[in-house]
This record gives sequence, C-alpha cells and structure tokens, in this order.
Amino acid sequence: MHTSGTAHSLTIAKRAARDALLFAAAYGIANYVRFTELWRIDSFAPPIVIGALVLVCTTYILGLYSVESQRRSGFRIHLVLLTFGFLMALIAVTLCGYISFDQRVGRGFMALGCLFSYPLLLVNHWFIFHKHRIAPRRIAFLVESESEMIEYQRIRKTPLSGVHPVGRISISPDSIQEADYLGSLDDAPRIMKTYNLDCLVFSEAHIENGSIRTRLRQLRYLGITCTPLIDVCEKHLHYVPLHLVSLNWLLYSEKGSRNLYFSKMKRLFDIISSLVLMVVLAPFLLVGMAIVRIFSPEGPMFFTQERVGRFGKPFTIWKLRSMRLDAESAGPVWSAAFKDPRVFPGGALLRKYRIDEIPQLINVLRGDMSFVGPRPERPGFVKQLSETLPFYEERHMIHPGLTGWAQVCYPYGASIEDSKCKLEYDLYYLKHAGVVFDLLILLDTVRVVLGGGLKPSARQRYSGGEASEKYSQLEAVMSAKIATEQGHLQPASRIA
Repeated sequence: MHTSGTAHSLTIAKRAARDALLFAAAYGIANYVRFTELWRIDSFAPPIVIGALVLVCTTYILGLYSVESQRRSGFRIHLVLLTFGFLMALIAVTLCGYISFDQRVGRGFMALGCLFSYPLLLVNHWFIFHKHRIAPRRIAFLVESESEMIEYQRIRKTPLSGVHPVGRISISPDSIQEADYLGSLDDAPRIMKTYNLDCLVFSEAHIENGSIRTRLRQLRYLGITCTPLIDVCEKHLHYVPLHLVSLNWLLYSEKGSRNLYFSKMKRLFDIISSLVLMVVLAPFLLVGMAIVRIFSPEGPMFFTQERVGRFGKPFTIWKLRSMRLDAESAGPVWSAAFKDPRVFPGGALLRKYRIDEIPQLINVLRGDMSFVGPRPERPGFVKQLSETLPFYEERHMIHPGLTGWAQVCYPYGASIEDSKCKLEYDLYYLKHAGVVFDLLILLDTVRVVLGGGLKPSARQRYSGGEASEKYSQLEAVMSAKIATEQGHLQPASRIA
C-alpha cells in the first residue's frame, strides 16, 4: 500500500518545469509582440533554453524549490534570491549572443522578455512559498491502539509542513465522543466527503490485520486515498522518522532492481567526475596544503583514517589534516561543526569550505567511495551506533559518499541523536537513489559549500518523543566505550 510520488526529485521536477516553461513561453510571447510574427524563433531558441536551464539550476541551488526544508521567515528573502536567479538567467542569455552573434537577443526583445517572464515567475514562486498554508493536505488518522493515539497526538503537536490533521477515525465506534473524533472506519466514505478530507492515514501495523487491510483496500477502490504515515512523512519531510521504520518498509521500499544504476552508471559518473574535479580543484587543494603547512608546520600534510565502506568492508580514507597532532590523544571523539577545540586555526577554514575533503577524490576513483552516498564512519562509531540505532547497518548497503542527502540536509553530527537524524535522511536516500536525485544532491552541495556549511537548526523535528531521552542516556556510555578502542588518527607516511 505504499504510495507513489513521494520522491523529493519529483516535487522539484514539477516546480522547476513550471519555471522553465514560464520563462521560455514569456520569451516566445515577447518574440511575437516584438516582431508581430515568430521571426527567427529557431535562432532565439538556444539562448532562451540555456537561460531557462541556468534559472532552474540557480533557483534550486538557492533552495527556492525546497521551501519545506529550507523554510525562511518571509517571502521577501525568497523574492530577493529569485531575483538573483533571474539575473543569472539573463546573463546566460546575453552571453550566448557574444558566443554566436546570429543568436544574439536584442535589447528590445530582452526588455519585453523580462517584462513578461519576471511577473509570471513571481506568481509561481508566491504559490510555491505559500502553498502549505493555502492548500494543505487535509488528513484523518486511523487510531485504535494506545501507541497510535500517541502518534496522533504527536502529529497534531508537530504538524508536517503542508499537512492539516483534521481528526481521528476509529475502527470500531468510540464511546468517548471528543471534538476531534470524526467517526468509525465503516462510515469513512461519508466522513471523507463531509470534512473534505484528502487522505486517510494509518500506521503500518494495520497492514498485518487481514480484515482491516481488506477494508482499506475497499476504500481505495472507492476512490479514497489511504496512505501509511511513513509515506506521508517521506513526502512532506524528505526523511523517514526512525521510530516509524519497519522491516516491511525496508523490504518493500525497493520498486525494482537498480543494479544498472549502482554498478554501471553511478560508477562511470564517479570516475569521470573525480578525474575532472581533480584538475578543477587542484588550485584549492594547493591553497589548503599551504594553510596546513603555515598553521601546523610540525605535522604531516595529509592523514589517513580507517572507515567502514559498502557491506561493512573497511577502507582507508584520505583527507587534508585540519586537527592538531594531539587532537585525539584520549581516543576518538565526535566531530563538531563549530568551535571544535581539536582544530588548529587554519583547519577551521578547511572544514568550513570542505577543502580538507578534496583528497577523498582518490577514494572515489579507487572505488572505495561514491560521489553521493551516506557519510563513511569510523569502525568504533559504527559498532556502537549499530547496537544503539535500529537499521543502522542499512546505510552500508551502498558505497559511502563524498556528499549525500544527510550531509546537505543536516549539519555535522556530534551525538547519537544527530546520528539518528542523519540515518533518517540516509534511509530516505536508499529508497529514492537515482540519477536525478544524485544530480540534485550535487547542486545542494554547491549551496552548502558556498554557504560555508549548514547551521544548526532550531526547528522541531518529527520523531518519537522517547528517543531523545534514551539516546542522551546512552551518550556517555557509548563515548566511554569508544575511547577505550583503537582507531586513533593515523598520519600519512611521507606524502607530506
């Protein structure tokens, strides 16, 4: 009963396609108004198409299509960023004229194109930004057990962006007729129509009950959308709350074999990209090496460290050294995004702009890592996190990545709770990994690097209320265990 259309890339594709079509159509109208006929439309098509591509790429990098996860305080900031993306598109259209004079877009044509396209884009983005409040998805939650009542109260307390929980429905008539009680499952067709509901949401536990499963299928054939809660979270959160993940979800999340993508296409992309980036990023690597030598001349330039790869196979990762030599004299500790006392002054700059990770291109080229995937962790952390977090080993089903969905959505992890949050993003990526999604993550990475990393978010997350307390209790125990294990930073021999 898993629903389709939950992928982040599908939502982005729809929004980007509207922008591209509006931009191109506006210039088509401007061409007709300017020349009273479709004059030279074939010559003007390439710069307009390139401008549309630049517009949607810049707009995505700025986070304007991912308003659910990049929610800003007001539309004014969104408008400023949209204007910047629009100007980048105009620059791209103009540059095409310098490359080929026959395709040059004249000033009058350009002015009319701006006059028609900008207001259309503005209206489209106003709707994107306010859609959650204007037309939220109205849902009813199927509640029967105590745990489901807790989940129902949680979804009302921490509502998903774009979802409005109207009330609850029970399998059998409820003797306690509270204000949020809508009725029983047998009366679902009338309830859905009366309250103008879009969807009936249920926990996956109901799928195991034959009679309830049959009733839900009957409702679906009557035209009523019935969706597991975890699918709703996928669609609106772009991660999967760990307390909702089940073995059924893991088993049926695969919609088909992706061997061609993971073993062929992804590997080919990794090889080509790593070779190209080794050349492009060489100047930045040289600057990083100079920073290490200036601020920490007593130590090696690079360091190696053991990490866990695909199917739990260990490998050696390469990085520019950003920490002092005595950084982990007492044993491995959590990384910190800000004011890490282990980092020497210039090392903070290397970390902020990910310059220290450029040598990992060697790992990508060797096949130890991929460009996109879960972050590779150290064996000591993996062992303890696997014992603490359910389904943690799932993230090792694919190659770890230089960047990934968790890395562009959540800041550096510094606790078990942070690891849990990142795992929720990794599980989402495992289900939706593909060419388009990987390309979107690479664009997200550009935004994160240019912005100097992700800032800690104060936004409340949708998760099991008992989880934080449990993980905080295990934090000290886990840190003590890891500190007793081997796994210290190993300087690279003579490469420095």
